[in-house]
Amino acid sequence: MSRAVFLCPWIRARCGMISTPNKGIVFLYFATSSEYSVHAAMNKRFFNQLAPHLAAEPYRVFFPLALLAGVAGVILWPLFYWGWLSYYPMFAHGRVMIEGFVGGFAIGFLGTALPKMLSAQPLKVWQVGSLLSLHAALVSFHMGGDVRTGDGLFTVMMIVMVLCLLSRLIKGKTVPPPGMILAGMGIFCGIAGAAWSAFFGFQGDPHVTLFMQRLLYQAFILLPLLGVGSFIFPMILGTPNHHARLSGPHMTRAWKTKAGESALIGCVLIASYWIEVHDQPQSMSWVRATLCGVWITKESGWLTRKTSSGIMPLSLRAGIVCLLGGMVATGVMKTPKIALDHTLYIGGFGLITMIVATRVIYGHSGQEEKFQRWIKPLAICSSLILLGMLTRVTADFEFMQRFRISHHIYAAGCWVIVSIIWAIAVLPSVRKRPFPSRIKPQADDRPSVMNMQFRK
Repeated sequence: MSRAVFLCPWIRARCGMISTPNKGIVFLYFATSSEYSVHAAMNKRFFNQLAPHLAAEPYRVFFPLALLAGVAGVILWPLFYWGWLSYYPMFAHGRVMIEGFVGGFAIGFLGTALPKMLSAQPLKVWQVGSLLSLHAALVSFHMGGDVRTGDGLFTVMMIVMVLCLLSRLIKGKTVPPPGMILAGMGIFCGIAGAAWSAFFGFQGDPHVTLFMQRLLYQAFILLPLLGVGSFIFPMILGTPNHHARLSGPHMTRAWKTKAGESALIGCVLIASYWIEVHDQPQSMSWVRATLCGVWITKESGWLTRKTSSGIMPLSLRAGIVCLLGGMVATGVMKTPKIALDHTLYIGGFGLITMIVATRVIYGHSGQEEKFQRWIKPLAICSSLILLGMLTRVTADFEFMQRFRISHHIYAAGCWVIVSIIWAIAVLPSVRKRPFPSRIKPQADDRPSVMNMQFRK
């Protein structure tokens, strides 16, 4: 096991440094704490007590790591514009944000939640350590401009994750919510897209290459968001949770019906990307907007009268609007497509990821009282994400060409500020555990997906 795995700041040790390739950039993983030192993290107590706990709930290490990857991804543009970067970072930026930022949050969430949904054994220390090492390595290679190597490492990381979860799916005592079918399809889309890039780069049939890129850049995020959102969005919004109720020891007829719907939606969305790359981009954007709008509305009830208050439900609704609005925007206008897609990436994927991660952290740390509060730091983060989205989207329009570079830098700055505020206000809670008195036992003594603590 690499030393970097055990020197993570989220075990409350001092900072560790991970080296990038020769032409890469070195960036620090840092944290401060008075309780533990680097030496204490390596002693017998760490291996016997702390490491298994972190492995059982890997979000505690992957969420901070993913947040740092997001910061590293956006600062590539200011570094390039200031002349401090030797390569054009378009592909490196996209890969770090997709594979490092979103991929890190996805592994942290699924690695924590799915074994508990399945009533299966948690991940082992060596498995989480391997995933951490692969994640740090792929971010480092992408930051150094070696996209194909980074994609190869991401492929290996996701395959390892799939194998870890697949063994628990086979041995588990319960079935997960049916929407997890979509999450699985999204992961395989990410593996396919990254593997194609790692093996072929930009060679071969251009339609296939573009299709694989769309699978990695969008389907890898969109499908899991729809699947996971089917049961976690109602928890945030306070609406009826149909998917959570279908989880149980057996695959009921209702479960199979909903799982079939999930698989059908996933297949149609994947097919829409294939049709899109064959000169049908606008029509397929409308198809995806319609399918996603109907699915999210039907499964989460986000348009119903407010049943919960606070910044988290409001921000989630704003994220859904940006998600669907980005698809509609690319359906209405052909150009500038990359800029319009950032409505989807920043306001949709980015904002929703932050809210879901906050919900997970608070749920696992026994802070349920914050679910419906108007938390000022979260309100500031949501506002800055939307401001950064508008800044980035407008930068590529013709009337803004004079300010294009400055707007790219401002958008990156907004993301960095959001990351800092979220790290200060929310991230320290990854070290907390709920008091035993707050843990509500279930009648059948098994984890409930209605409670994002996923604890007995």
